[in-house]
Amino acid sequence: MNQRVLPRVLVPLIAAVLCLGIAPVAAGQARDSESAVEPGATATPAERDGGHLLRRHHVRVGEGSPTVTISDEAYVPKGEVHHDDIVCLLGKVRVEGEVTGDVVVILGSVEISGSVRGDVIAVMSPTHIHENAVIEGDLVSIGGPLDRSPSSSVGGQEVKLNFLDFVPFLRGGWAGLWKLLFLLKLAKLAGLFLMLLLVTALVPRRISIIAASFPDRWGMSILTGLIAYCATMVLCVILAVTLIGIPLAIALWFAAKVVKWIGLASILFLIGHTLGRNVLKRELSHLAAVLGGFAVYAVISLVPFFGGVFAMVMSVLALGIALLTRFGSEEGWKKPGALPAPGVAPPPASPAGAPPVYTPAPGAGA
Repeated sequence: MNQRVLPRVLVPLIAAVLCLGIAPVAAGQARDSESAVEPGATATPAERDGGHLLRRHHVRVGEGSPTVTISDEAYVPKGEVHHDDIVCLLGKVRVEGEVTGDVVVILGSVEISGSVRGDVIAVMSPTHIHENAVIEGDLVSIGGPLDRSPSSSVGGQEVKLNFLDFVPFLRGGWAGLWKLLFLLKLAKLAGLFLMLLLVTALVPRRISIIAASFPDRWGMSILTGLIAYCATMVLCVILAVTLIGIPLAIALWFAAKVVKWIGLASILFLIGHTLGRNVLKRELSHLAAVLGGFAVYAVISLVPFFGGVFAMVMSVLALGIALLTRFGSEEGWKKPGALPAPGVAPPPASPAGAPPVYTPAPGAGA
């Protein structure tokens, strides 16, 4: 597709916005469509059912201004000339005569047996170009079947784009679909990795406190996480029902995500720190422990079926433990003046450099 054709492909997207903006005008046109048909015109066999005339919007265009129709049939009879463009949304365009401008159809159908001096652009619309049809401009079909007779004439370029051309994996059947899902999973893990790095850099102290509390509170974390997930989903649906509550629903969903990321970073920190102590026989830095835990999490998550279940369980645990510890607060859900829990020593402040690795004291309680 050269530089001259590319702007033509973008025309349907702009035309869709314009069509939706003039919907009230088009609705009035639909009500007056029956009067636009010439008196004495007979119904076609497709418009009759058992001798009864079917109610159908039919806009006959000839000489006149640009025609924009929504869910109507724009028809240029043989021997007549339409001296401008035709834009149709959710409808059908039949050209048996001549159109001096462009023909743009979105989510409809196109049937041309006459001539079009401009371009013919169809977006997700079946296109039928009959024999002896003449198109002096370009013929562009995006996401819809194109049936063109060999005896028809196209003066410009013929461009046919299927959505499968943009997603080549889907053309490989089930194998291609699995490749696409695998790439999407990798992209999701990459995004999660960036979020965990950000959380680790911002709140390392809280992550250590949550990790210290997790071994003794994982059972309660499952129950808390399930309740929190259900409550969040119900509240988001209730808020989304009313238009005014949609921003609140988005804010609630994002807040739950942030809380889950904090809890997940804490669990991964605990996994990585345990691996470093038992396998590598050395203490890992705070960031290295989180990265080591994420490596284990990513490998297990990529296992088909089991990986999805594992990721869901980890999300529930992460949300639950973050809520139980009040997002890693030293006081938990106790009053501000209460003493810290007896086995979890408050991590010392680090004056500079990477945050120290905080480990749970032996026999740490809830």
